[in-house]
Amino acid sequence: MHIFQLIDNIAIFWIIIQVFEYYGGDKMNKTKKASTSQDVAKLAGVSQSAVSRCFTKGASISSRTKLRVIEAAKKLGYKPQTFTNLSISSEDSGLVGVILPYVTNRYYPEVLAELHEALRIGGYQILLITTDDGEELDEKLIQPYLQEKLIAIVSAAKPTDSFVESCNEKKIQVIAYNRNWKIPTTSSVACDHRYGGEMIAQYLDNNKHKNIGLIEGPKGSFVSDERCKGFKSYIKNLKHIKLNTEKGYFTYEGGYQATEKILENKSISAIFCADDTMAFGCSDFIKNKTNLNIPNQIEIIGYDDISMASWDTPASLATSWEVDFLLLLFIYPLILYSIYCIIIHNNAILFINWKMCILHTI
Repeated sequence: MHIFQLIDNIAIFWIIIQVFEYYGGDKMNKTKKASTSQDVAKLAGVSQSAVSRCFTKGASISSRTKLRVIEAAKKLGYKPQTFTNLSISSEDSGLVGVILPYVTNRYYPEVLAELHEALRIGGYQILLITTDDGEELDEKLIQPYLQEKLIAIVSAAKPTDSFVESCNEKKIQVIAYNRNWKIPTTSSVACDHRYGGEMIAQYLDNNKHKNIGLIEGPKGSFVSDERCKGFKSYIKNLKHIKLNTEKGYFTYEGGYQATEKILENKSISAIFCADDTMAFGCSDFIKNKTNLNIPNQIEIIGYDDISMASWDTPASLATSWEVDFLLLLFIYPLILYSIYCIIIHNNAILFINWKMCILHTI
């Protein structure tokens, strides 16, 4: 089986499991006996004392074992009675602020759902705050929410120094999502977007594409800038490849309109979209307004592997491949585990650094 087909099948299988958990899990849990720590220990393949240590603040337990226990607890819907005492004191709200841009973009609601599922196990709640992508967070944004006694903030937008200082004064843990800030007193979980862009360019080069379209996100978007910089850096010295670039603004309409402009060049044989939402617009324009066959006459590559990417067939949209598979299989579990552990322990948990992923907590 072709590697891309295999990755697509694995991604679709994972999505089916997630749908079952979200829409079927709670209903089934109501009809069965509540899970115990013994059930969690059996599923995780650890001792019952290991489960107890996992949910005891300051207890000694390896990161690998803790992850297995947390995953088992999640599958069984297990809620330890002592969990609410781990990080939520009488003065804490158990409220985690999540700052995300573009909630209308399909990607971020899925991120929010994953965060909610991970935090729900411990009895935490989410306060959603939205911004524009590329907008810096200043002190004014956080002020209205300080009275809510947030215990942590997960942000996809870069904070100013005043923002971080305000959070430090209130003892609010700041965690960067999908960014590598390298700001003291904050933690970050990030994918190497630039290398992802390079991988896509290399794939298209290996498949002998000489005229390629690139649909970028909005100006100032860290994610779009990094992905497109990596893509351009790979092909800039390749004289046999010509690049046609347009803005798509991370919207379906933007991808649709940008594709119309790019295909004024009749020799285009592949288009890379900096996210999946634009890739859907790109795909629909080609299917509705041209006679081109996807992927035989033109290839489309998106980025993020949102669940909707599995709804379209490989014959019409190629979005799930190595970069997205790595995000799906490795990055999300690490993000959730990092957030979960930081909130519980308020200290360093993991440091993982490989070619595609950087997870860093301070």
